[in-house]
Amino acid sequence: MPKKLIRTIGIIWTSVKYFLLAAVLAFIVILILLSGAYRDLKNATVKGLAGKIDLTAAAAAAQTQNWPSALDSANQAQQNFSSALDDLNRTHSNPAVKNISLVRRQINDLEYLLKTAEILSRSLGHILPIAQNLDKIRTGAGSKNFSDLPSKDKIRFLQLIYQSEPELNGLKANLDLALLNLDKTHRLGVLWPIYGQISSIKQELGQTVALMTRLSPLIKLLPVLSGYPEASHFLLILQNNDELRPTGGFIGVYGILESRDGEIISLKTDDSYHLDMPASLTGAWKLEPPAPIKKYLKVEKWYLRDANWSPDWPTSAKKIVEIFNGESQAIKQPAPSFTGLFAITPDLVADLIRLVGPITVKNTTYDANNFQPLLQYNVEIAYKDQNISSWDRKDIINELVTELKSRLLNLPAGRWGELFKILDQNITAKNIQIYFANPAWEDLSRTLATSGEVKMSAGDFLMVVNANLGAFKSDAVVKKDLTYTVTGDKGGVSAALRLNYRHEGGFDWRTTTYRSYTRIYAPLGSRLISLIGLDETTADISAVDDPALNKTVFGFFFMVKPGTSQEMTLNYRLPAVIDQQLRAGNYQLLIQKQAGQKIESLNVLIKPLKGKVRQWNTDLDSDKNFSF
Repeated sequence: MPKKLIRTIGIIWTSVKYFLLAAVLAFIVILILLSGAYRDLKNATVKGLAGKIDLTAAAAAAQTQNWPSALDSANQAQQNFSSALDDLNRTHSNPAVKNISLVRRQINDLEYLLKTAEILSRSLGHILPIAQNLDKIRTGAGSKNFSDLPSKDKIRFLQLIYQSEPELNGLKANLDLALLNLDKTHRLGVLWPIYGQISSIKQELGQTVALMTRLSPLIKLLPVLSGYPEASHFLLILQNNDELRPTGGFIGVYGILESRDGEIISLKTDDSYHLDMPASLTGAWKLEPPAPIKKYLKVEKWYLRDANWSPDWPTSAKKIVEIFNGESQAIKQPAPSFTGLFAITPDLVADLIRLVGPITVKNTTYDANNFQPLLQYNVEIAYKDQNISSWDRKDIINELVTELKSRLLNLPAGRWGELFKILDQNITAKNIQIYFANPAWEDLSRTLATSGEVKMSAGDFLMVVNANLGAFKSDAVVKKDLTYTVTGDKGGVSAALRLNYRHEGGFDWRTTTYRSYTRIYAPLGSRLISLIGLDETTADISAVDDPALNKTVFGFFFMVKPGTSQEMTLNYRLPAVIDQQLRAGNYQLLIQKQAGQKIESLNVLIKPLKGKVRQWNTDLDSDKNFSF
C-alpha cells in the first residue's frame, strides 16, 4: 500500500477518533446539564402515559353510551395532560434545553404531542354532556330514532342543538388547533419510535376535522330545516339530469314541504306541468323566456319547468320562486312564503334507496340501480297500459317519496353515520343544492358547499354548461370528454377547449338526436378567437360579459345524432392577468362541475412560454383545482 495513502488513512482515523471523543463528551455534558430537569421529564412522561390511558377509556365508554364514565375519564385525562405540560414547561429554563437546539427540539415535540392530547381530552369533556343530554331525551322517551320521539321531546332535542352552537364552534376550533400542533412534530427525534402512531392519529384527526367542517353547518341548519323555533316551508325542485339543464336537470316535478318543531307536517310533490299549463291558458302569465329557450323549444313564455336557466343556483333559485309565485297568482292558487329551496337529482334518491332498501309502489320495485330509468319508463310509457291519465302519470312519485321519507325518519340512530356519509358524498357531487333568502342561513349553505353558486376565481376558470333542449333523456347515453389547453406566447396566453360528445343511444321513447345549447364560462375579459368543428352560421355563437359572475360567457348550439360523435374546439384569448400569473409561475385554474353533469374524462395541458409543461388526466365528478 503506498505510504501517501497510509498517511491519509491515518489522518482520517485520527480525526474520526477525536470526533467520536467529542461526541461522547458532548453527550455526557448534555446528560449532566439535563440532570436538573430529570424529575420534571420523568413526571411529564408518567402523567402523559396515564392521560393516554384515560383518553382511550373515555372514547371506549362514549361508544357504549356510558356517559358518566366517559366524562370522568375525559376530565381525568385532561388533568393528567395539563399537569404533564406544567412539568415539561419547567424544563425550558434548563441550560441544555435553552442553549442546545437538538435538545430543545425534542422537548418541543413532546410538548406539541401533549398539547394535542390535552386539547382532545378537553374537547371530549365539552361535547360529552351535549351527547349525554341528547341521548337522555331519546332513551327517556323509549325511542330508537328521532321520528319516534313525542313532540315535546323533539322540541327539547332541537332546542339543545340550537343552544349548543358555541360548543360546536369551539369543538371545530379545538380540532383545528390539535391538528396544527401535530403538524409541528418532527419525524426524527425523541418521538421517532411512535411516529407511525402519530402519523395515523394525524390522518384520523385530519379526517375528523374535515368531517366536522362539513357537518358543522348542517348541524347548525338542523333547527331551521326541522321548523324550530318557527315553522319552515321549502320548495323542492327535482331535477332530472338525464335531461340536463344548467343547475342540474329538467324540472319535471316540484314539491312543497312544511316542517314544524321537528315534525314534517306535510310533503307533497306535483308535476310541474300542473302549474305551467293552467298558467299558460289564463293569459295573465307573460314572462318572456331567454332567447335560446324561446328559439329552440319554441315557447313564448318562461315556465317553471325551464326556470333554472342560470348555472348559478342562487340566481336560478330566485327566478324559480318568481315564476312559481307568478304562475300561482295567475291561476289564483295560494303560495307560501318559502324559507328556502332544495334542488336534488335522481342520484341522491338512488343513494338513499340503497340505504333504506328497495321500495315497492304499484307492484313495481325500485332499487338503487333501476330507480331512474324505471321511473322514467313508468311515467313516460307504462302509465298508458295501466289506465292512468297523462295528467296523473307522476302521482307515483308522490307515493315513492312518501315511503322514502317514512323510512328515513325511522332510520335507527346507529345508521345515522351512513346517512351523513351519503349526504356528504352527494354534496361533493352537487346532487344537493340549497338556497335561503336569509343571509345567515345562506352563508351556512355556502360553508356546507350546497349553495351552488358559480364560483369566483382570482386565476383561470372554466365551466362547461350544457342545456338539453328538446332531446328527451339523451344525456343518459351521451359520453362527454373535455380537453383544456392553455398556451403562453409572446403576445399573451390563449386557451383551447376541445369538447367531444359521443351519442351511444338510438331513436326511441327515451333518446333522440342530442340538442344542446352549451355555454362556456371563462375569466372576465376573455375574447373569442374561433369555434372549430361547427358551421358558424348555424351554431348561434355568442360572447357576452357577465360582470355579476365575473365571467365572460361563450354560447353556441349544436346537435349530435345517435351513433355519431361531434368534436368542437373553442379557441379564445385569456385576460392579461392570467398571462402575468403564468409567466410568474403562480398559475391557478379552477374547473367547476355543472350540477348533474357527467364527464367521462378531463385532460388539462398547461404550456408556459418558458418552463415545464404540466399535464393532468382526471375526471370531473367534483370541482377541480390545478396550480403550480
